[in-house]
Amino acid sequence: MKSVTILPLLAMGALLSSCGVAATGCASDSSREVITSLVREQVAKAAEAELALEDGSRMSAASKIRATTAELKILIEDIRTTKKDPDSTKRFCAGTTKIVFPLNMIQDADQTRKLLDLSSVDSLLAEADLNRSADTVIFDLKYNIQPTDKRDKIYGEIEVASPRLTALGQVVGAHLARDEIEGASKAWAAKAAAAAAETARQTEAAQKADLDMAAAENKLANQQINAVWRALPKDARSQFLEMQRAWVRKKTADCNIEAAGASTEALPKEAARLRCDTRFTITRISELQSLME
Repeated sequence: MKSVTILPLLAMGALLSSCGVAATGCASDSSREVITSLVREQVAKAAEAELALEDGSRMSAASKIRATTAELKILIEDIRTTKKDPDSTKRFCAGTTKIVFPLNMIQDADQTRKLLDLSSVDSLLAEADLNRSADTVIFDLKYNIQPTDKRDKIYGEIEVASPRLTALGQVVGAHLARDEIEGASKAWAAKAAAAAAETARQTEAAQKADLDMAAAENKLANQQINAVWRALPKDARSQFLEMQRAWVRKKTADCNIEAAGASTEALPKEAARLRCDTRFTITRISELQSLME
């Protein structure tokens, strides 16, 4: 779906054929029919634009779009004549237009717009100055009608209705796009989940390798300090034994604190503890070796 620039249509016209002489009053059945047809046509065109893709194709066929707009119930009520020229057959009219949507159409449109991170249908309609009550959208419509010279057809025009009809077409388009948008959303979510799982696997593998390296380094340091300790004279070991035990306790406590601050994840946390232990041990080796000098 793509956004569409809204241009007011000052003269959206349609012709209605009639057997015999067509009645041309603002509220005549013939006039209502031509204006209703014109409203439906413009909603369908707006839906087609809403469903257009960058490559020129559409998410839904034109026939399906028109079949869907045919499900809309369009009523024009409270009709009044706003202007009548005695020297012309044209009549300028106004009325309250009610468009009744199948309720699932609005629900589908809301879901589609949510998936696309767009505003709700209510917000969309409000921005176009449309009032919605449950499944019915209401707005004022200005139009004019005029018979042809033979009076067998009626020509009608809608004045400045494009923003409103565009919004209605966007609702229809979003309804028709729901299955495809949901499918694309689920596919994207599945792909993202797979990518996240692979990243997690690689991260865990890297953390495990880092832990193995830290463990190997720590093992070597412990072997070295044990060798140095054993090399001390027996009386020196006895003399420094309590000091050595105190050093071990301090090393353990300090490294546990350092590890806790390094990470909350088990593998990185243990790697940090081992590296701290190794660092303390190497320093202690130098201190013990100085006792032998």
